[in-house]
Amino acid sequence: MLPSWRGKPSADEAKAVGPEEKQLLQLLRQRLSVNLDEQMKALVGHLRRPQVAAVLFYGSCLFEETRTGSSFPDFYVLTDDLLGYHGSWLHAGLNLVLPPNVYYASFPDGLRCKYCVMSCGQFRTETSPHAADIHHLGRFSKRFALAHARDEPAADLVVRGALRAALSLVPHSLALLPEAFTLEEFIITQLSLSYLGEQRVAEPDKVEKLFVAGRDYYLEIYPRVLELHLRRHGSPRLSSAGGYLQARPDRSQRSRTDRFLRRSRQRGVLRWPKYMVTVDDWLQYILDKLERHQGIHLQLSPRERRHPILFGWPRFLEMRRRGVLS
Repeated sequence: MLPSWRGKPSADEAKAVGPEEKQLLQLLRQRLSVNLDEQMKALVGHLRRPQVAAVLFYGSCLFEETRTGSSFPDFYVLTDDLLGYHGSWLHAGLNLVLPPNVYYASFPDGLRCKYCVMSCGQFRTETSPHAADIHHLGRFSKRFALAHARDEPAADLVVRGALRAALSLVPHSLALLPEAFTLEEFIITQLSLSYLGEQRVAEPDKVEKLFVAGRDYYLEIYPRVLELHLRRHGSPRLSSAGGYLQARPDRSQRSRTDRFLRRSRQRGVLRWPKYMVTVDDWLQYILDKLERHQGIHLQLSPRERRHPILFGWPRFLEMRRRGVLS
């Protein structure tokens, strides 16, 4: 029988938290709340169903600095019943393998969006130190918005996930940093981990744009994240100059991070066949994204369009050589 993933709070979530963590969770709850415009409210309405615990808004449309004329909204749907949400054994089963399921939707009112679906149980795991790869840790350690929560437990699930994701990536960021570093250097490193651990089409200055767009959020949240990490692990500590100091990362720390990022890249590629099933006209979606983010208009031959898996590899390798896929 297919697991429903109606996940109960884990033992870690159920235990009492210290005052510093409690204050940070409250701050995150405030900062993840947004006022949606009418278009976003309508899109959230299209995605909501009885099985939906929360809808999360992320991506380029979240910020003026990253939004373009060709951008369209990105959402995450968290559900406590995959089969009930999808209404399909195939899609519910696919969601158990390398989550999330990704869909591109156009609605009768002319609105469109991309949305990802995963279970609440998967969200808890993939925003924790037990995450299988960087995919969700990178996504939810960045600024996103809680567009809808069914109730307080659902909102708490999301806020705790955001904090867990940020904390889970701190050791990997520290492994890539020198003994002395600034807060901004740490944040840039933390934001860059997603792009080191996944093959994706992104602008060369994507990380810098993300930092500028969410600067106030990151400068407010991440000092507290580092303080919480210090209390738990004894590092990094504040320097007299206002930056941070840590012991020089040893080879084992760097190797652990390199292995994690390498595994993440491999798992990211393994997700591609599933996207071909769930995303209608997935090839055109990739071509449009390539043009939006890189300004590259790739003209495929009829044979490449009919059989992209067989004949598209030279194009893929060309994009790799040009540094288009990060």
